[in-house]
Amino acid sequence: MNALRSFEAVGQSLSFTRAAEALGVTHGAVSRQVTALEKMLGVRLLERGARLAFTRDGELLFKRIGPAFESLNEAMSEVSRPDDRLVLRINAPPTFTMKWLIPRLSVFQRRNPDIEVRLSTGIDLPRDDEAHSQDIIIRRLVRIDTFPSSTSFLSSALLPVCAPEMLQGVKVRAAIELAQFQLIEAATSGVKWADWFAKAGHPVPAQARINSLEQMFFAMQAALDGLGIALLPSALILDDLAAGRLTIPWHLNGMHERDYFYAVSPLSKDKRSAAQFVTWLAKEGADANQLGRSVIGDFVPSASLGVSFPPSGAQSGNPGAT
Repeated sequence: MNALRSFEAVGQSLSFTRAAEALGVTHGAVSRQVTALEKMLGVRLLERGARLAFTRDGELLFKRIGPAFESLNEAMSEVSRPDDRLVLRINAPPTFTMKWLIPRLSVFQRRNPDIEVRLSTGIDLPRDDEAHSQDIIIRRLVRIDTFPSSTSFLSSALLPVCAPEMLQGVKVRAAIELAQFQLIEAATSGVKWADWFAKAGHPVPAQARINSLEQMFFAMQAALDGLGIALLPSALILDDLAAGRLTIPWHLNGMHERDYFYAVSPLSKDKRSAAQFVTWLAKEGADANQLGRSVIGDFVPSASLGVSFPPSGAQSGNPGAT
């Protein structure tokens, strides 16, 4: 461990001298530790020329060793934490965490000051080993059977949205007319523009320009910044719609994204705290679902935008109440 710590310190600055200062030991002691590590591994980790440089093996080890030390420090911190301070580890999709969970989390923290919530992000279905490192995992799912023992708590309509200024002086009279704008979708979304146009009764128009961005948050920010019309789940943009930062140029009934589900790890150290959190999460999800029905159902863009909507309740391809 001392040898690994010495190598990690050297890698931070590629300097034995600075590493020695950071560790509070001599230059020679650091050099000997790194040399011992190289002998133990049977590879060279550093090129010792006029300037230190990583070898290929050294660079690989350095990239892995930092996160490993952070994980060890976190584990030791949790073990040594006083009993009256509990840690609840939540893993959720990044955009959901930023746009939905964090803005609401202060309510839970005020009600449960003895519970420290630690957030991490992920989008893939959890592996078996993640049950050891997380208490609660949140994911968007097409079917519940892909994530056993999970519970749905938050639903989303899928909406095309854009900054209001994009529609200045433009009349959108049919779903297919959205193809005149730059269209944006998230690569991580389960529903794309091709699905949306199919639901509207059209193939994707030949003139459509579709930009697929890597993350949902990128698509959201692009819409807010007026770069195009993005397909986004309503749960994550309700505040932006209500505040007028985003508007809906056309709405299709029955167009939904995947629901958000939560599952409590069977290996959670504190089932009571986890139960408190998911009870709160379910209540917040129900409130958000109700708000979504209110905001989207009552949403009427400003007449000054020149947006034209057919009567409420029209068939597929036309807007209607949700």
